[in-house]
Amino acid sequence: MADEVQRVAIAVVEHAGRYLVGTRGPAGTLAGRAEFPGGKCLPHEEGSAAAVRECREETGLEVIPLHRLYACRHRYDYGTLDLEFWLCRLATPEISAAAGGGFEWLPVQALKSLHFPEANRPVIVLLTAGPESAG
Repeated sequence: MADEVQRVAIAVVEHAGRYLVGTRGPAGTLAGRAEFPGGKCLPHEEGSAAAVRECREETGLEVIPLHRLYACRHRYDYGTLDLEFWLCRLATPEISAAAGGGFEWLPVQALKSLHFPEANRPVIVLLTAGPESAG
């Protein structure tokens, strides 16, 4: 039987030159890896809408998708994912940018030193290449 491909949308949230990053828990897939908020798309759900929903569920923050940064199909040991990374901004930046769920705001250059999943590598390269690359 063919491997079922799971659609996943990721919110790459930028605010005041920092990015919203968390760390996966010790149990489950990709344990201990750095992550942007995101998760599985619902059937017929647009990637941008899934990124917004997942960010709200995981961090409590409302975001607005600006554009798709990157998309790819990546095969992990546990399955194949169609990944969409969406550059987002806070919907209400004047409100405190405090995030829940263990997520924190990190400067762009800190992203290079974190242990993200393999599929995130091109996104990290884009974000750290310079301000004109991601925005």
